[in-house]
Amino acid sequence: MVTYTLKQVGPFAIEIDSGTWKMRLDQPMKRGGGDSGPGPTDLVPIAVAGCEMMLALISASNHGHPLTGVEATVDKQFLPNPSRLADMHVVLKNVLSQLPPELHERVKAAIAACPVVNTLEQPPKVYSDIS
Repeated sequence: MVTYTLKQVGPFAIEIDSGTWKMRLDQPMKRGGGDSGPGPTDLVPIAVAGCEMMLALISASNHGHPLTGVEATVDKQFLPNPSRLADMHVVLKNVLSQLPPELHERVKAAIAACPVVNTLEQPPKVYSDIS
């Protein structure tokens, strides 16, 4: 188990500390924040795209074909009632074009095993204690 510590450091800014790295969440200026980091709902599509991209990099490297210049985009959309993220579309660029055809299916299979996507497809229970 990994525990992250989150502390308020501004009106809406939150510092996240893992013990080995730190990052910040914030709200955009139009919502009263300082826009000093992503918002909480930005992290989900970023995590999906980052997971798929990381698995492509690892898989290709494990098969002796390290990739360079890989890029990804991911769309974030909201649905109302209840407020939630909608479908996400990830586009990975410069992956298959750098690999021999015989590795395409292996790398696609590695990407398809993304634990972030698997978590969204079979969501865990969330328990919150509020004091």
